[in-house]
Amino acid sequence: MAGKLTGRLFISLASVILCSFPWLPRTFAQHPETQDSRSIFEHGQRALSGGHYAVAEQDFNQLLRMGVRSAPTYGNLGVVYMRTNRLDAAIDAFNRAKAIAPGLTGIDLNLGLAYFKESDFKKASAYFAHVISADPGNLQAHYLKGTCDFMTDDFVSAADALAPIMDREHDDLEYLFMLGISYGMLKRTEDSQQIFERLVQAGGDTPHFHLLLGKAYLALGQLQKAESELQRAVASHPLPYAHYYMGVLDRQSGQIDLASGEFEKEIEVAPANPWPYKDLAEIKLDQADVRGAIVVLEKGIARNPDASYLLAALGRAYLQVPAPDHAIAVLKRAIALDPKNGGYHYQLGRAYLKTGRAAEATTQMTLARKLTDENSEGQMEVLSRDRNTKAVPDELH
Repeated sequence: MAGKLTGRLFISLASVILCSFPWLPRTFAQHPETQDSRSIFEHGQRALSGGHYAVAEQDFNQLLRMGVRSAPTYGNLGVVYMRTNRLDAAIDAFNRAKAIAPGLTGIDLNLGLAYFKESDFKKASAYFAHVISADPGNLQAHYLKGTCDFMTDDFVSAADALAPIMDREHDDLEYLFMLGISYGMLKRTEDSQQIFERLVQAGGDTPHFHLLLGKAYLALGQLQKAESELQRAVASHPLPYAHYYMGVLDRQSGQIDLASGEFEKEIEVAPANPWPYKDLAEIKLDQADVRGAIVVLEKGIARNPDASYLLAALGRAYLQVPAPDHAIAVLKRAIALDPKNGGYHYQLGRAYLKTGRAAEATTQMTLARKLTDENSEGQMEVLSRDRNTKAVPDELH
């Protein structure tokens, strides 16, 4: 079960079935060592179910070495990679399973989920669309596709995917948040109003509800209403991300000093939240306080060493000092964590240029252009930084 965009825009499904691919006897009928293959496969499945991923990986790879190149073998290996956060390897394994058994919707679901976890929402959406085409009643695929389309600001597709599951998800705040904003962006005022009325009914007078509603109004450009709701979110309890989005609102309104104060409050309330460090540092860079930005970013990285965007921001700050060698070092760390981010490669290219390494700069700039064309961040993704991706299931079937 999941919770994301979360404050959370999160995948909140009534039922998520976590399973590996079952044994399919016909897959192995022509193999000369069928019984041994079956034993190894079943042992691997038990290891996978028990969370012994290294053992499961060894078993399924042994089957591949024996020539058992089946959809269940590749599919279960993909699940192992998914659960151990090796997403590129998981995608490769699922694609190999799909090549053997293109009609299995579970493979498309898992491929979509892998791309979702990589924040490649356009590719993920395409796979969930395949599932919906084959199985129009698949609620998981509708929810996940709608989320992906919402994150890329494709509000027509988001509404089309989300609307059919209203009966099932009518009490899910995150679902209502996405659908209501999608209708609002499409100028379907009456539909949007009905969804937000339902959101009010389902939400209750809680800080989390006011945070969601505040973000919704912020997305729709209704800044006074957004401020009112966000003020209610921060009033009674130090809710994580409430001060952060208040800072986002103040920054959009041009009230930079107020925004800085809200980001500082967010850091005090939720020091493990990486985003206020980034936004506060950006403000300091805009004000030519490069040293101050570096201090903020180093503090944020100490709490969030795997936050690639903080490392990338620190790299940009070092370029302004200038300290290009330091910039290269931290930008390489950022790219190691998020190799498909074109902006990081662009900044690394700039750093290489400053050190006279023209060939390496050209390579990075070329790669940056390619990746930037493939991946773009939508407005809704910017307003969804509090999503809890850990709550998304490891695999679907």
